[in-house]
Amino acid sequence: MDVHTDVAKQIDGISKDPLASALNAAVYKYSSATPRGWTFVGDSDEPLDQSIFDFVKSKSSAKKSHSQPVPKTVTTDSHAIHRQFTDDEMRAIKEMLKSWQESAPVIKREPTLHERIKQLPQEERTRKTIVIDQTIGERFDVFCEAERLNKSDILHLALVDFLDKFECPSLR
Repeated sequence: MDVHTDVAKQIDGISKDPLASALNAAVYKYSSATPRGWTFVGDSDEPLDQSIFDFVKSKSSAKKSHSQPVPKTVTTDSHAIHRQFTDDEMRAIKEMLKSWQESAPVIKREPTLHERIKQLPQEERTRKTIVIDQTIGERFDVFCEAERLNKSDILHLALVDFLDKFECPSLR
């Protein structure tokens, strides 16, 4: 996936090719050389207060226009914001969000597998030989290779999780 597709996915109502055409129409040029990206090359001021949709060309005049009204554009801090709500509605939405944030319990995110491996203690290690089902062993090999993980680290985490769940608390 290229940068145009990524950006176009972030903007409702425009796809990759019309986005590139609109940026070209706004006198921006894309450079694939390092540093890659769009650069303003126009002689006048950069059109920071305009919506990208001002530069989108319609494919044909025979096509039906959008059934939804075009939202009013408001600019703040050089960023265009498409307003679809009245000021009162925006205030009510902000108040609802604030109250939800204040009342919502803090949800702790579980660390990823890679984060957990980074947190493993660097203690003295011992070698243990285990015998497991061949199918499980093959799946384990494929997983560790695909994720580029050390088998010992994965077994360490798996055993910690297992013992935390099933070990008698008095043996800890």
